Amino acid sequence: MTTLLVIGLILLVVGIAKTSKELTEQSEQLAAKIGDVPVKIATGDTLINLSADNGKLYLGIRHEDGSQSVLVLDAKNGEQLGRLKLETSP
Repeated sequence: MTTLLVIGLILLVVGIAKTSKELTEQSEQLAAKIGDVPVKIATGDTLINLSADNGKLYLGIRHEDGSQSVLVLDAKNGEQLGRLKLETSP
């Protein structure tokens, strides 16, 4: 009985290590496929924040006139999906 438990634990650790290695290789392959994708912002604009979620990148940008917006990009190919203009209420 103890032998079966030990063998099961060993197989579990081997399975976790194998899965971890496969995930690492997949993420490295994805990074190699993306390459360098230029993201253009206007002259005078400043990148103030960057976050990622659900395959999208969110770039917080402060514009030269002081206003701010959030640029939404597809994380796989850098395609611009939209821009959220941040406005203040009077």
